[in-house]
Amino acid sequence: MESGCDRMRMDAEGDRLSVLPDDLILQILSFIGLKDAIGTSVLSSRWRYLWTSIPHLSFSSQDFSTLDMLSEFVTHVLSRRNNQVQLSSFNLYLRKTFGQDVALRIMNLAFSLNVQQLNITCRFTYHSSSYEENPGIIPYSLSGSQTLNHLTLNWYSGVDHMILTSTREFSSLTTLHLYYITLYDGFFSMYPTLENLTLNCCKIKGSEVLSICHPRLSNLTLENGDCVNMVTPQLKNLTISNYFGGYQISAPELASLIIKGQCPYMFSTDGFPSLEKAQFSLHNIKMLSRSDDSTIIRLP
Repeated sequence: MESGCDRMRMDAEGDRLSVLPDDLILQILSFIGLKDAIGTSVLSSRWRYLWTSIPHLSFSSQDFSTLDMLSEFVTHVLSRRNNQVQLSSFNLYLRKTFGQDVALRIMNLAFSLNVQQLNITCRFTYHSSSYEENPGIIPYSLSGSQTLNHLTLNWYSGVDHMILTSTREFSSLTTLHLYYITLYDGFFSMYPTLENLTLNCCKIKGSEVLSICHPRLSNLTLENGDCVNMVTPQLKNLTISNYFGGYQISAPELASLIIKGQCPYMFSTDGFPSLEKAQFSLHNIKMLSRSDDSTIIRLP
């Protein structure tokens, strides 16, 4: 006959997950998908509200038939979240024909959170009907954050272009990655602690020159642009890919320089007295059809 001790031992062996501490279970729930994580609430009274404390939230339009359904799900999750637990990351991936209005609504929710890392990728084919009076332009203002330290914003659309501003300072942000974004002049002054910056297909509104002036920037990657003018006294690592215009660089502490793409028509610098490594992979745009037109120069 089976004793009570035997049953307890079998229960413990059959449910090893429940004997784990909450912090470890929450990390596991972060990787199984929110819908499945919420489904664990029916397992027992202990599991009923565990999902509301998940430190990493990820949402994707691929999991929903419409963006409205996704928006309702995001609102449902955030309205029931345990705000006593720090939210480490919020990830949003949208890929639809259109739906910019819904995307902006979800983005507003995301930026209102006390989150440490925010990653947003939106890819659309057509512009939203809400912007017929000013087609091709979607203004968006960041209201600032005291907790956010990492932000990735990728807004790709066949016709729309997002113009980004900041009305308040991001006092803790150290890493910023922007893709297909138009910025206002002086934008980077709102990020005093910025150390790592990636700009891909970005530009300054009303200017053909991308100007970057920042006293603390340490790592900078620029991809797909025209002209760049930078004053970065603490910059250590610089990578420029497919910039077709001129470079004007003031970076006396630069240790690593990588330039790829077309030869710039102008290259101006104050010199790199601290340079340790350089790699140039440059070609003439008139000879792109030949595979051997690219040359690499390495400096020890």
